[in-house]
Amino acid sequence: MLQTGLNWSALLERNGHALRASAIRDLLAVTERPDMISFAGGLPAPELFPTALRAAFDAVLRDDAAGALQYGPTPGYGPLRELVAERLGRRGIACTAGDVVITTGSQQALHLLGRVLAGRGTVLVESPSYVGALQAFSAAGVSIVHCPMDEHGLRADALPGAAALLYTVPTFQNPAGTTMALRRRRELVVRARELGLPLVEDDPYSELRFDGEPVPALRALPGGEDVVHVGTFSKVLSPGLRVGYVVAPRPVAERVVLAKQGADLHTESVAQRAVVRFCRDQDLDAHVLTLCAAYRERRDAMLAALAGAMPPGTRWTRPEGGMFVWVTLPAGLEAVPLLAAALERGVAFVPGTAFHVDGGGGGSLRLNFTNSPPETIREGVARLARALDRLAG
Repeated sequence: MLQTGLNWSALLERNGHALRASAIRDLLAVTERPDMISFAGGLPAPELFPTALRAAFDAVLRDDAAGALQYGPTPGYGPLRELVAERLGRRGIACTAGDVVITTGSQQALHLLGRVLAGRGTVLVESPSYVGALQAFSAAGVSIVHCPMDEHGLRADALPGAAALLYTVPTFQNPAGTTMALRRRRELVVRARELGLPLVEDDPYSELRFDGEPVPALRALPGGEDVVHVGTFSKVLSPGLRVGYVVAPRPVAERVVLAKQGADLHTESVAQRAVVRFCRDQDLDAHVLTLCAAYRERRDAMLAALAGAMPPGTRWTRPEGGMFVWVTLPAGLEAVPLLAAALERGVAFVPGTAFHVDGGGGGSLRLNFTNSPPETIREGVARLARALDRLAG
């Protein structure tokens, strides 16, 4: 290692705030083993990525190379902002293109919102909460406080009064897979307004519904015009595109644009245009239906495998859509030592502690079902059951 004259560790400790590592990212090196079955990442199925994306990129570079390869406006490519507003409008989310800011994935949206809305204040999150949001808010230097949730979602009656913003994934929650009930959503919108609390709704999974009736987004409810809505094309097209968006009241959107100017100037122009071209030339809704059919089969395979292999006392959620199942282990068992035993048997998952900043979740774990075919899911759950038997023994 090259020797340097400065004490970089001390300088970084003095001048920076703590950055939170991603347990999921740390697992990626292990899951690259060819014999490893991974339920760890929140990954869409690569074999279901639409092949027509290549034609969309080709068309963009053929017809609009000058615009696609040039600097672009920070709020995003105009036709893409219009497309987002139109698609959200079908779901009852009233907005115009001027309310939409295109971001480099929804991860950047969360980081920018943490800077704009929270400063160095306190962010309320669900318990458990999406690990990427915990990272994004930690990088913005905020304090994070977990709030209780149950099978109906975040409990509006248990919110502390003083905070800078409230973050929730109300539909097919990551990591728990649960969906906030309509009654609870209405209560949450009202309660947030009473507290003067900005409400950030992260909504990457709502189009991936397999069962049941859709529930309105928080922003689509009465009083929801103050809700900041975050979305992405990662789950319905491809995460590698890195195209997300924020829909917010105009003063918030303007501040997000200013923060984004200092971060990356604008989201990659070719990808933005390719999304628009794909949606113009192809049927995105039909593609989403294809995804839902495949993911429903995989979800069912995981639930059936868990029912057949897990020991008494194990509990798990039964999501109506999305990408995840949340497993609670029998009393006295912990997910971190289980992970070590599971990796020895060639199966990976994310321990529940990754989704907390307060040391919670030790007896829980998250399983992803979208990235593996049914036969692989069955084998992976069998390996996990063998590891659990050893841990229990």
